[in-house]
Amino acid sequence: MREKVSKLEENNIGAERFTTKERLNLNDLLRRRSEEKKVDKKTNLLIVSSLSVVAAGIILILSF
Repeated sequence: MREKVSKLEENNIGAERFTTKERLNLNDLLRRRSEEKKVDKKTNLLIVSSLSVVAAGIILILSF
């Protein structure tokens, strides 16, 4: 009986290695990348505009 159990366990362990995994979806990756680009553009715009405001403030302070 022990031999049957150990062989069944070996078969189960071997079967786990060959289970099918979800395939990589290229369209999903492209969609995620385009969403990331949108977020990056917003972040970059926020950084540039805040630096512009700080630079304008410094120029105004130094001009007086």
